[in-house]
Amino acid sequence: MLLLAMLGTMEIVVIIAVVLLIFGPSKLPQLGSGVGKMLRGFKKEMKAIDEDEAADKKPSSKAVAAGDDDEIDVTPKKTAEKAKPKEA
Repeated sequence: MLLLAMLGTMEIVVIIAVVLLIFGPSKLPQLGSGVGKMLRGFKKEMKAIDEDEAADKKPSSKAVAAGDDDEIDVTPKKTAEKAKPKEA
């Protein structure tokens, strides 16, 4: 961002002129479209990574035994004995 702040009007005009000479005016819409698709894909993947990291940080009610691919439910469950009050 610092580099863009240092660019003056004349430098930006020269950059645009060089891009026009290299790609030509007929290729610029395709170039812009390609850059836009690339940026959208990049943002989508960054958002997916952030969501995956947030999901990994959530505590899970499932535990996996070492070396075992089957998940074991460790959520406390109420049993019939605990749910009913004891009569004395």
